[in-house]
Order: sequence, then structure tokens, then C-alpha cells
Amino acid sequence: MKIRERYYNVFKMPNDIFEKHLTCSELTVLATVYSLRSRSIYQGNKYIKISQKSIAAICGFKSTATVSKAIEKLCLLGYITRINRYYDDYKKLGTNVYTIPTVRGKYFFVSRQIFKYHLTTAQMRMYLFFCKCSDSRSKRFWNSYNDICQTLKLKRSAVIKTITELCDMGLIKKYRITKKDGSYSDNHYKVIKLLPPKRKIHKKRRCRFAPASSPVYISKHKTNCTFMINLYNQKVNIFLIFFYLRGSPKICSSLYSTHSIPPDRKNRIKLYLKYRCNLTFYGS
Repeated sequence: MKIRERYYNVFKMPNDIFEKHLTCSELTVLATVYSLRSRSIYQGNKYIKISQKSIAAICGFKSTATVSKAIEKLCLLGYITRINRYYDDYKKLGTNVYTIPTVRGKYFFVSRQIFKYHLTTAQMRMYLFFCKCSDSRSKRFWNSYNDICQTLKLKRSAVIKTITELCDMGLIKKYRITKKDGSYSDNHYKVIKLLPPKRKIHKKRRCRFAPASSPVYISKHKTNCTFMINLYNQKVNIFLIFFYLRGSPKICSSLYSTHSIPPDRKNRIKLYLKYRCNLTFYGS
């Protein structure tokens, strides 16, 4: 169960993406393409069919030009090997089909739920770097601001700002560790596990024929409520209650009996059945 959960909730990213000096937009596009699921896997290659407009919508870009430039750079570096575009029935070019080699060597896992937070490109790059540095089990790591600035080629103020934003969003948790002499060591961080959304379980509708421990019948008029309670107390057949609620005729010779009806009401029902419905009253 854990293997299946890991397979569906996370995707792999190679460790050497930070050694190629990719920009924020290129890393975001690469993470988006690698996160897409595909059943077409053949000889170590994964085939994905998606338009550049859809990629731009996932990444939060305003134009597809940014996506096309990033894909060209990724093709030169070998992260995407081939792009095919076939003609459809109307002799127009269809959606792009990307050929992505499966991740080999050293890699790290990233949750697919991260795209629901609509991170900026700078936040996405910082989050990917933290996923790479974190331990596979505890998801904790410790890196100083100088190490992060040197690896990502950023200023110290930009690093502190981005880490604060990720902590406020609940994606990263920050710890302050003290030494034996009372001074503070490098900050410790933990990547929060992002759980998939829970499935909504629709409760089945209870059958009206099933007996209830404490049945309560709701009606528009108080007289109907009291009538239904009296029927239940007298242990009347539940089919009678069903037809009464369903809109069946309230006066029917095959359903009602006379022993529970007062004499004055019995006479009125008898006259109603005799002159209006042309029926004889049951039990008369």
C-alpha cells in the first residue's frame, strides 16, 4: 500500500538539475513535465502528450513563449529527447508529444500536490532544492544561508525572503538548534509531507422499509405528524406509511380499517366513499 501511495503521489527528479544552472522558469517547466503521468513507456522512454498552453497554465505563465524557450534549453541538455507533432483529421498540427527518458542515477522525490499551491518560479526552485537536500525518511536537512546562496547563485536577502514565504505557506518547517555552549547552530528544516485530498464518501440513502430505532416522521402539518405517530404506536403496517408519504390516496378501502377511527369521522368517510367515490366502506 505504501509503495502504491508513493508511486501515485510523488515523481522523480534528477539530482544534477542544479549543476546545469537552469533558470527558475526552466526548472518549473521541467518539474511540470516530469510530474505528468503516462502509460506509454517503452524502452526506457516515457511519452507524454500535452500542449504548451496547458503547461503554461500549470506553471502560471502568461504566454507560451516562455514554455517554448525553456523546452528548447531542456532538449539541448538532454532532459527531453524528442518532440513530435502529428497532423489530425483536419490536416492541422495537433498536440505536442514529448519523449522523456526515465530518471536514472541519483534522484529525489517531489510531491505532485505542490502544483496546487501556485508557487512562483523562485519559490518552486527553492522547494525543489530543499527536496533534494532533505533525507529520504525524516525529510529533514540543515543548510546555512551561505550554502544555499552559493548553490543557487542568489543573494542572502532573496534566500531569507523565499524561505520565509515557504514557511508561511506550510511547506517548510524551520527549527533553531542550540549548541552546548548556548549559541545557535545552522538552521534545521523539514519538508512537510503533502497528503492527497480525501475522497468524498457519499452516504447511501436509507430505505424507507428498513426499521429505525427511533423513527421520526416530518410533515408540513402538525395533524399529519400526530397521525403518523399514532399509526406507528398502533403497529400499523409500514407499507401504509410508505403510501401515505408517497402521495397515495388518503382514503382507500384496501388500506384503512375501522377499529381505530372515531364514530363521527367514520360516518363522514362512509358518506364520502358512498356518494363521491362510489365505494362501500370496509367493515360496514
